[in-house]
Amino acid sequence: MGALVSWLGASGLAGLAVAVVIPIPVLAPLAGVVVLGGGPAVVRARINQRRRRLRRIWPGLIDHVRSAIRSGSGVIDATLALEARVPVEMGGAFREFRSSVEGGAPADQALQELKNTLADPIGDRVIEALRLAHDVGGSDLPVVLNSLQQSVRADLAVREDARAKQAWIRAASRLGVTAPWLVLVVLSGRAETIEAYQSPVGVAIVLSGAAVSLVAYRVMARLGSLPAEQRWFAASDSRGSAA
Repeated sequence: MGALVSWLGASGLAGLAVAVVIPIPVLAPLAGVVVLGGGPAVVRARINQRRRRLRRIWPGLIDHVRSAIRSGSGVIDATLALEARVPVEMGGAFREFRSSVEGGAPADQALQELKNTLADPIGDRVIEALRLAHDVGGSDLPVVLNSLQQSVRADLAVREDARAKQAWIRAASRLGVTAPWLVLVVLSGRAETIEAYQSPVGVAIVLSGAAVSLVAYRVMARLGSLPAEQRWFAASDSRGSAA
Protein backbone atom coordinates (compact mmCIF):
# COMPACT_ATOMS: atom_id res chain seq x y z
CA MET A 1 0.00 0.00 0.00
CA GLY A 2 2.82 2.40 0.85
CA ALA A 3 4.46 1.81 -2.53
CA LEU A 4 1.15 2.44 -4.31
CA VAL A 5 0.64 5.70 -2.43
CA SER A 6 4.20 6.75 -3.30
CA TRP A 7 3.70 6.04 -6.98
CA LEU A 8 0.37 7.89 -6.99
CA GLY A 9 2.08 10.87 -5.38
CA ALA A 10 4.93 10.77 -7.88
CA SER A 11 2.41 10.51 -10.71
CA GLY A 12 0.55 13.57 -9.46
CA LEU A 13 3.75 15.56 -9.05
CA ALA A 14 4.90 14.63 -12.55
CA GLY A 15 1.61 15.74 -14.03
CA LEU A 16 1.74 19.00 -12.09
CA ALA A 17 5.32 19.70 -13.15
CA VAL A 18 4.52 19.11 -16.81
CA ALA A 19 1.43 21.29 -16.58
CA VAL A 20 3.54 24.14 -15.17
CA VAL A 21 6.44 23.82 -17.60
CA ILE A 22 4.57 22.87 -20.78
CA PRO A 23 1.18 24.56 -21.22
CA ILE A 24 -0.27 21.76 -23.36
CA PRO A 25 -3.14 20.31 -21.31
CA VAL A 26 -3.06 16.78 -22.72
CA LEU A 27 0.58 16.26 -21.71
CA ALA A 28 -0.02 16.58 -17.95
CA PRO A 29 -2.26 13.50 -17.59
CA LEU A 30 -0.02 11.60 -20.00
CA ALA A 31 3.00 12.35 -17.80
CA GLY A 32 1.11 11.13 -14.75
CA VAL A 33 0.10 7.91 -16.52
CA VAL A 34 3.69 7.31 -17.69
CA VAL A 35 5.09 7.70 -14.17
CA LEU A 36 2.34 5.54 -12.69
CA GLY A 37 2.84 2.86 -15.33
CA GLY A 38 6.59 2.95 -14.76
CA GLY A 39 6.14 1.67 -11.22
CA PRO A 40 5.64 -2.00 -12.15
CA ALA A 41 8.50 -1.74 -14.65
CA VAL A 42 10.84 -0.50 -11.92
CA VAL A 43 9.71 -3.30 -9.61
CA ARG A 44 10.26 -5.92 -12.31
CA ALA A 45 13.72 -4.52 -13.06
CA ARG A 46 14.68 -4.74 -9.39
CA ILE A 47 13.35 -8.28 -9.14
CA ASN A 48 15.33 -9.34 -12.22
CA GLN A 49 18.45 -7.64 -10.88
CA ARG A 50 18.02 -9.47 -7.57
CA ARG A 51 17.59 -12.80 -9.35
CA ARG A 52 20.75 -12.27 -11.38
CA ARG A 53 22.68 -11.34 -8.26
CA LEU A 54 21.50 -14.41 -6.36
CA ARG A 55 22.21 -16.75 -9.25
CA ARG A 56 25.77 -15.49 -9.50
CA ILE A 57 26.52 -16.83 -6.01
CA TRP A 58 25.57 -20.44 -6.81
CA PRO A 59 28.98 -21.48 -8.17
CA GLY A 60 30.53 -20.39 -4.88
CA LEU A 61 27.92 -22.28 -2.87
CA ILE A 62 28.53 -25.41 -4.94
CA ASP A 63 32.25 -25.07 -4.23
CA HIS A 64 31.57 -24.86 -0.47
CA VAL A 65 29.40 -27.99 -0.57
CA ARG A 66 31.99 -29.86 -2.60
CA SER A 67 34.80 -28.87 -0.22
CA ALA A 68 32.74 -29.91 2.81
CA ILE A 69 31.91 -33.30 1.30
CA ARG A 70 35.53 -33.92 0.29
CA SER A 71 36.57 -33.16 3.87
CA GLY A 72 34.23 -35.86 5.18
CA SER A 73 30.95 -34.07 5.88
CA GLY A 74 27.66 -35.64 4.89
CA VAL A 75 25.26 -34.12 2.39
CA ILE A 76 22.96 -32.71 5.06
CA ASP A 77 25.80 -31.26 7.15
CA ALA A 78 27.33 -29.67 4.05
CA THR A 79 23.98 -28.13 3.14
CA LEU A 80 23.40 -26.88 6.69
CA ALA A 81 26.78 -25.14 6.57
CA LEU A 82 25.56 -22.97 3.70
CA GLU A 83 23.29 -21.04 6.06
CA ALA A 84 26.23 -18.91 7.16
CA ARG A 85 27.33 -18.23 3.58
CA VAL A 86 24.15 -17.32 1.73
CA PRO A 87 22.87 -13.74 1.34
CA VAL A 88 20.04 -12.40 3.46
CA GLU A 89 17.42 -13.12 0.80
CA MET A 90 18.19 -16.85 0.94
CA GLY A 91 18.78 -17.05 4.68
CA GLY A 92 15.14 -17.75 5.55
CA ALA A 93 15.01 -20.83 3.31
CA PHE A 94 18.11 -22.33 4.91
CA ARG A 95 16.85 -21.54 8.42
CA GLU A 96 13.66 -23.41 7.60
CA PHE A 97 15.80 -26.27 6.30
CA ARG A 98 17.73 -26.39 9.58
CA SER A 99 14.50 -26.34 11.55
CA SER A 100 13.12 -29.22 9.50
CA VAL A 101 16.27 -31.31 9.95
CA GLU A 102 16.49 -30.62 13.68
CA GLY A 103 12.76 -31.31 14.00
CA GLY A 104 13.28 -34.86 12.73
CA ALA A 105 12.00 -34.45 9.18
CA PRO A 106 13.42 -36.95 6.66
CA ALA A 107 16.43 -35.56 4.84
CA ASP A 108 14.86 -36.05 1.42
CA GLN A 109 11.75 -34.14 2.50
CA ALA A 110 13.81 -31.33 4.02
CA LEU A 111 15.86 -30.98 0.82
CA GLN A 112 12.67 -30.99 -1.25
CA GLU A 113 11.18 -28.23 0.91
CA LEU A 114 14.39 -26.23 0.59
CA LYS A 115 14.24 -26.55 -3.18
CA ASN A 116 10.60 -25.46 -3.27
CA THR A 117 11.30 -22.48 -1.03
CA LEU A 118 14.27 -21.29 -3.07
CA ALA A 119 12.36 -21.82 -6.34
CA ASP A 120 15.50 -21.23 -8.38
CA PRO A 121 16.47 -23.09 -11.57
CA ILE A 122 20.11 -23.43 -10.53
CA GLY A 123 19.12 -24.38 -7.00
CA ASP A 124 16.92 -27.14 -8.44
CA ARG A 125 19.90 -28.73 -10.15
CA VAL A 126 22.14 -28.50 -7.10
CA ILE A 127 19.60 -29.82 -4.61
CA GLU A 128 18.49 -32.67 -6.88
CA ALA A 129 22.13 -33.78 -7.09
CA LEU A 130 22.34 -33.67 -3.29
CA ARG A 131 19.06 -35.57 -2.90
CA LEU A 132 20.25 -38.29 -5.23
CA ALA A 133 23.61 -38.54 -3.47
CA HIS A 134 21.96 -38.74 -0.05
CA ASP A 135 19.50 -41.43 -1.16
CA VAL A 136 21.82 -43.76 -3.06
CA GLY A 137 25.23 -42.58 -1.92
CA GLY A 138 28.06 -41.94 -4.27
CA SER A 139 31.74 -41.26 -3.90
CA ASP A 140 31.66 -39.38 -7.20
CA LEU A 141 29.55 -36.54 -5.79
CA PRO A 142 32.51 -34.08 -5.62
CA VAL A 143 33.21 -34.78 -9.29
CA VAL A 144 29.53 -34.31 -10.16
CA LEU A 145 29.43 -31.05 -8.23
CA ASN A 146 32.56 -29.84 -9.98
CA SER A 147 30.97 -30.54 -13.38
CA LEU A 148 27.78 -28.85 -12.23
CA GLN A 149 29.73 -25.82 -11.05
CA GLN A 150 31.45 -25.49 -14.42
CA SER A 151 28.12 -25.87 -16.21
CA VAL A 152 26.49 -23.20 -14.03
CA ARG A 153 29.39 -20.80 -14.59
CA ALA A 154 29.16 -21.35 -18.35
CA ASP A 155 25.38 -20.81 -18.36
CA LEU A 156 25.68 -17.59 -16.37
CA ALA A 157 28.47 -16.32 -18.64
CA VAL A 158 26.43 -17.02 -21.78
CA ARG A 159 23.35 -15.25 -20.42
CA GLU A 160 25.33 -12.22 -19.27
CA ASP A 161 27.10 -12.02 -22.63
CA ALA A 162 23.79 -12.22 -24.50
CA ARG A 163 22.26 -9.63 -22.21
CA ALA A 164 25.18 -7.26 -22.81
CA LYS A 165 24.94 -7.70 -26.59
CA GLN A 166 21.22 -6.96 -26.54
CA ALA A 167 21.68 -3.83 -24.44
CA TRP A 168 21.80 -1.73 -27.63
CA ILE A 169 18.22 -2.80 -28.42
CA ARG A 170 17.02 -1.58 -25.04
CA ALA A 171 18.99 1.66 -25.42
CA ALA A 172 17.61 2.21 -28.93
CA SER A 173 14.06 1.63 -27.73
CA ARG A 174 14.44 4.25 -25.00
CA LEU A 175 16.01 6.74 -27.39
CA GLY A 176 13.40 6.12 -30.06
CA VAL A 177 10.55 6.66 -27.61
CA THR A 178 12.07 9.70 -25.91
CA ALA A 179 13.29 11.66 -28.94
CA PRO A 180 9.91 12.77 -30.37
CA TRP A 181 8.74 13.95 -26.96
CA LEU A 182 11.92 15.93 -26.43
CA VAL A 183 11.29 17.63 -29.76
CA LEU A 184 7.76 18.44 -28.61
CA VAL A 185 9.13 19.92 -25.38
CA VAL A 186 11.52 22.12 -27.36
CA LEU A 187 8.77 23.28 -29.72
CA SER A 188 6.37 23.95 -26.84
CA GLY A 189 8.12 27.28 -26.27
CA ARG A 190 6.42 28.65 -29.38
CA ALA A 191 2.90 30.05 -29.07
CA GLU A 192 1.74 28.52 -32.36
CA THR A 193 2.81 25.06 -31.19
CA ILE A 194 0.84 25.41 -27.96
CA GLU A 195 -2.18 26.61 -29.88
CA ALA A 196 -1.93 23.73 -32.36
CA TYR A 197 -1.72 21.03 -29.70
CA GLN A 198 -4.55 22.52 -27.68
CA SER A 199 -6.96 21.91 -30.57
CA PRO A 200 -8.89 18.62 -30.84
CA VAL A 201 -6.72 17.53 -33.77
CA GLY A 202 -3.56 18.30 -31.79
CA VAL A 203 -4.82 16.34 -28.80
CA ALA A 204 -5.61 13.39 -31.09
CA ILE A 205 -2.10 13.55 -32.56
CA VAL A 206 -0.50 13.55 -29.10
CA LEU A 207 -2.62 10.62 -27.92
CA SER A 208 -1.92 8.68 -31.10
CA GLY A 209 1.79 9.36 -30.70
CA ALA A 210 1.65 8.15 -27.11
CA ALA A 211 -0.07 4.92 -28.17
CA VAL A 212 2.46 4.29 -30.95
CA SER A 213 5.35 5.03 -28.58
CA LEU A 214 3.98 2.57 -26.03
CA VAL A 215 3.55 -0.23 -28.56
CA ALA A 216 6.97 0.39 -30.12
CA TYR A 217 8.67 0.43 -26.73
CA ARG A 218 7.00 -2.80 -25.62
CA VAL A 219 8.01 -4.55 -28.85
CA MET A 220 11.62 -3.37 -28.62
CA ALA A 221 11.79 -4.26 -24.93
CA ARG A 222 10.53 -7.76 -25.72
CA LEU A 223 13.12 -8.16 -28.46
CA GLY A 224 15.85 -6.96 -26.10
CA SER A 225 14.98 -9.31 -23.26
CA LEU A 226 16.13 -12.87 -22.70
CA PRO A 227 13.64 -15.69 -22.11
CA ALA A 228 13.21 -16.54 -18.44
CA GLU A 229 15.26 -19.52 -17.32
CA GLN A 230 12.96 -22.47 -16.74
CA ARG A 231 13.10 -24.64 -13.64
CA TRP A 232 14.17 -28.20 -14.34
CA PHE A 233 12.56 -29.88 -11.33
CA ALA A 234 9.64 -27.66 -10.38
CA ALA A 235 7.31 -30.50 -9.38
CA SER A 236 6.88 -31.21 -5.69
CA ASP A 237 8.51 -34.60 -6.09
CA SER A 238 10.00 -35.20 -9.51
CA ARG A 239 11.13 -38.76 -8.83
CA GLY A 240 7.80 -39.72 -7.34
CA SER A 241 5.87 -38.43 -10.33
CA ALA A 242 8.22 -40.20 -12.69
CA ALA A 243 7.62 -43.44 -10.91
